[in-house]
Amino acid sequence: MRKTVKGRWRLAVALGVAATLGISGCSLNEDTGSSTTSTDGSVLRIGTTTDVSNFNPLQSLSKTDSWILNAMYPHLLRIDENAKKAPELAKEYRYEDGGKTAVFVLRDDFTWTDGKPVVADDVKFSAEMIMKYKLGNVAAKLTWVESIEAPDATTVKFKLSQPYAPFAEGVGFWMSIVPKHVFESAGDLSKFPNDSNWVGAGPFVLDSITKGQRYVMKRNPNYPLAPGGKAAVSQVEYRVYPDVNTMMLALRNGDIDLMGTPVPVSAVKTFQADSNIKLVKVGALGFAHLTYNMKNKQLADQQVRQALSMSVDTKSIISSVLQGDGQQMAGPISPIFSEYDNTEIQPYPFDPAGAKAKLSAAGYKDANNDGFFDELAFGVACDQSNANITRVVQLFRESAAKAGIKLENECVERNTFLSRTKNGEYDIDASQWGVFDNPMDQLRSTYLSSNPGGINYNLLESPEMDHLINDAAATTDPEAFKAKIKNIDKVVHDQAYLTPLYVENFQFAYNASKFTGFVPSPSDLLGMVTAYSLAQVTPAK
Repeated sequence: MRKTVKGRWRLAVALGVAATLGISGCSLNEDTGSSTTSTDGSVLRIGTTTDVSNFNPLQSLSKTDSWILNAMYPHLLRIDENAKKAPELAKEYRYEDGGKTAVFVLRDDFTWTDGKPVVADDVKFSAEMIMKYKLGNVAAKLTWVESIEAPDATTVKFKLSQPYAPFAEGVGFWMSIVPKHVFESAGDLSKFPNDSNWVGAGPFVLDSITKGQRYVMKRNPNYPLAPGGKAAVSQVEYRVYPDVNTMMLALRNGDIDLMGTPVPVSAVKTFQADSNIKLVKVGALGFAHLTYNMKNKQLADQQVRQALSMSVDTKSIISSVLQGDGQQMAGPISPIFSEYDNTEIQPYPFDPAGAKAKLSAAGYKDANNDGFFDELAFGVACDQSNANITRVVQLFRESAAKAGIKLENECVERNTFLSRTKNGEYDIDASQWGVFDNPMDQLRSTYLSSNPGGINYNLLESPEMDHLINDAAATTDPEAFKAKIKNIDKVVHDQAYLTPLYVENFQFAYNASKFTGFVPSPSDLLGMVTAYSLAQVTPAK
């Protein structure tokens, strides 16, 4: 299996490069130049390192997809700068029928860019299509929905098979709302590309794209969450750069006004010396981790996973990669969720000698005396545009070698990485989850074997985990619920399904001499570019 996985991976990289070269001269709705030029100085240019891979907001999205589509399609709720849920399209929500009905009350002043109002039927349609076609990670959050009602234009009722406390906040934050009158004629929405003639209701809507170069968004003249009813910025332009270093140079040179991705820790000081550049620090709702593919025969062995966890020098990683600005984790629940974090479990100690002894006791051998166990060679996949994670992979390779485990760096372009990870064509996934808004949804998304459209990158199929997760999900008593979450935390830790690494702080850089008013939200995924934040930005005076 090892050769097959590596062969497919390398072939995918080669094909990805060939495809990029082949399409560099054409695109959908290719920009001719007229819509990327503004004479009023209010074009906000944002740097990114990846193209949009999917324009359908109902499906799972990568980072740049999310940034652009979330500025077009509203959500019921948003996360504010304090990591709390705040109203967006919905002005309030409540539970009825003992928690078995979640009711959202909508604002009545959102309109689609073709002039039609955003109504409850749009919300109902969006949820029903996600359920019908099992689209994206929101499908798992709608598992208990038996029916949806829209009794009037501003009321949506989700009828649940059982109470589920995080339901409203999870669905409210994650689910994009699309225009029913546009999407209902598209047929099978799992195949709908939504790559032209966009109709949105966010502060901006796509106007043109030049793949590999830029994505131009024009202002929606009616966005009620912006001061004055519309964004002060007339146009947002996402510019694509091959890597973070090139993007940083573009910010210094004035070619862009904001880096969509965080500034690498190693580069923070270079911006601190620039009087035009302002740095903003935000916390994280996700964490960095190593995830092990359970379809790999060796990685399916608990002893191997535990030995790998003992081969990671996490404290040194935090010191060298994050310059100390991070917190080590023990289990899969971030310390940000203090009520659910099981503080009784401890991180695996960095102990290469102990890891080697564990593997020897489990029967693994080094027959040719080359210093590595014969069967324990794995590829470590990552997104090469994430400077911190690529450094983590390098350090992990070095420390694992001390335990007799040979690792290969298989970091590639982000969209290729996401595709291979989703399809299970990797051994070890080194990555950073962007946003978890509650522990229950996190555990269901990552470890429930029946989870449609989730992020079960372990490809785990465990009746024990399924039972523990489903049992906790049906628990309405708050204290019992917390205890069950902590127990799952311990089981994941003991099984070493993943090795949590750290929770970090992020720093974002923008040109304060040109723009002001950003409202940052925690995590590298949300950061400075949420729909709400972009709607508050104003040109600097």
